[in-house]
Amino acid sequence: MDKNLEYDLKLILLAGREKKGYSQRKLARKIGIHHSSLNDLENGKIKKIDVEVLRKIAEELDLSLELLMKAAGYNQVAYMFKQNGSSLDSKSTKDLKNLIEEYRLSQMDLLDDSYQKRSNVRECRTRLHSLILKLENYDIYKDMWTIEKITEELKEINKDLTKSAKKYDYSKLPKDNP
Repeated sequence: MDKNLEYDLKLILLAGREKKGYSQRKLARKIGIHHSSLNDLENGKIKKIDVEVLRKIAEELDLSLELLMKAAGYNQVAYMFKQNGSSLDSKSTKDLKNLIEEYRLSQMDLLDDSYQKRSNVRECRTRLHSLILKLENYDIYKDMWTIEKITEELKEINKDLTKSAKKYDYSKLPKDNP
C-alpha cells in the first residue's frame, strides 16, 4: 500500500475513533473483527482491505465509505461513482466487491492484450530482421528465397502487424451500473 494512502487511512480511522471515543478494541468488537486485524489495517499491514470491513467501519464511525475506499486505494471505483453522480455509500457490499472484481479482471485483460500485441510485434521484428539479412546477402539466398517468396513473407508480416495496431476493445471495460 502506498505510504501516503496508509497514512491518510490511519489518520481518518484515528480521527473517527477519537470522535466516537472508541479504542481499537472497541471498534474491532463492534465491526466483528479481531483488534489485531484493525491494528494491522490502521498501520498499513493489510494490502487489500475487504470492502465489507470498510463499509462496517464507515457505518460505525459515521464516515463516508467513498472517503475510506479512496484512502484504502480503491480510487478507480470511487472515481467512477463520483463521475456518474452516484454514491458509494448507497451500494451494497456485494455490488462493490463485484465492481472491484470487474475492474481487476478488466485490468488483467488490458495487460494481456498489451502483452499479446508486444509479443506479436517482437516476432514480426525477428522475421523482418531475417528477411533483411536475406536481402543483404541475396546472392547467397536467391535460390532458396525468390523475390516473390520474400514479398509474400512481407505481406504476411504486414498482416500480423495490422492485428497489433488495432485499438483495445474498450467495451470490455466494466459498465457503470450505479
